[in-house]
Amino acid sequence: MPEPDLELTRALASIVEEARAQVAAGRAPNVGGLEERVRRVARGARVDAAVASREEKTALRRLGQVAAVHRSRALVAREPGPPPARRTSAAFRTKPTVTGSLGVRRAEGAGFRLAWDRVPTVTEREVRFSERADARSDYVDGETLVLAGSETGVEVPLGDALLRVTIIGRGRGGRLLRRALISGLTRENWRERWQRRASA
Repeated sequence: MPEPDLELTRALASIVEEARAQVAAGRAPNVGGLEERVRRVARGARVDAAVASREEKTALRRLGQVAAVHRSRALVAREPGPPPARRTSAAFRTKPTVTGSLGVRRAEGAGFRLAWDRVPTVTEREVRFSERADARSDYVDGETLVLAGSETGVEVPLGDALLRVTIIGRGRGGRLLRRALISGLTRENWRERWQRRASA
């Protein structure tokens, strides 16, 4: 398989990072305009057509993930939340808990991003976000993303409500190979030490 061109990879990555910066600043990314820039950069690259096509698809998929994070945050912002005092006490009592066979962790740097090591046999990952207002409420399913097996991280739409992230890694034929469940996440406790429990 032809190797990707470093200049093309960097140019496409900068477009994706621009979208992430817009979301981090609370602005809606112009997904259509950014996607057109990705296609224009890929078409103008002096590389093998297969390489350009592959890099273009990867960048477009990552833009889609960033857009999904923005939609999740916007949905949470529109929904009425519990009183502030109740949210604070729930966050105080709850510590993030990690279970499962996938070694998931906080990504380095600012922002809220989960990272994991690539597993060659995993061809697809399903990432599902669920929220609950406090420690006594049930989790309500929200956004679900489907990532390629080569992806090694995902942006997390954190807010004041308690968030649960379910990550399922599947192999050929849909066989479940890796799974992780991270519960009780908030902006306040993101940097705290996470409790790790053995898989059920």
